[in-house]
Amino acid sequence: MRKSLGLLALVLGAGAAWALTPGDRVYVRGRDVAVLQSTATNAATLVKLQPGEAVVWRGADKKKPTWHRVETGGKSGFVYFANLSSTPPASELLTSPAGAKKVDAQAFASSGAAGKALTEGAIRYGNQDEKNKGELRPTMKESVRQTQTLEAIAAQRTDAEIAAQADRVTGEQR
Repeated sequence: MRKSLGLLALVLGAGAAWALTPGDRVYVRGRDVAVLQSTATNAATLVKLQPGEAVVWRGADKKKPTWHRVETGGKSGFVYFANLSSTPPASELLTSPAGAKKVDAQAFASSGAAGKALTEGAIRYGNQDEKNKGELRPTMKESVRQTQTLEAIAAQRTDAEIAAQADRVTGEQR
């Protein structure tokens, strides 16, 4: 299983590399994406990027193809490939009783809405007694509690810990 996951990561990383030419513009997909000095988990962070920011793609690392070299603001470093996209992010659609409006991805992420799995409305809905009847397991109430627990755990993790876990899952070693 570990070999399969490692091979999948290698293929996905290489696939992204084959579709691009060094010097192409790519876009950041995540919030607070660290551009690291090297592919090492404990490498220094050169800069943090936000969703929709454009960077210049310089290629996948030869030894660790899931890490891609990028340039931004005169700095060159490495970003985990899943945080990059060849297309700019679409606008997010926010709705309210007053109607809907489009906002750019960076503004949406900065609002905190993009980084939270459950909104207050979803929590209220899932915790309603009438929504938790029947034999469905886990119940919606249990799912809300589990998701909130995962959010709390994720909020306590550093970029280095997340990168190390990604390495464990894909079978890479630093």
